[in-house]
Amino acid sequence: MDGLDGVWTTTPTDQLPAFRRQRQLILSLIGDVALVQRRLNNVDPSEFWRSSAQRAYRERISEIVHDLSSVLNLLDDAQQQLQLNISQLELGQ
Repeated sequence: MDGLDGVWTTTPTDQLPAFRRQRQLILSLIGDVALVQRRLNNVDPSEFWRSSAQRAYRERISEIVHDLSSVLNLLDDAQQQLQLNISQLELGQ
């Protein structure tokens, strides 16, 4: 678990770099998830799709986009908490 190295230590000098790495990983993940969400939003659910399989596909894409919005919100919360932890550690040094 390379990304967690130092997170659970008691010394701020070890925690700060670990929190920064975690923040960078989360920011990268946010970018990746947002990119997938944009791509799925651009899937053309043509009006000409008439079969039940095509309608089910369009519906599932819509559900996935909604789920990705929830994931993005959770990742943003995690990133904000990491930023708060980083700020607090920086003030304490």
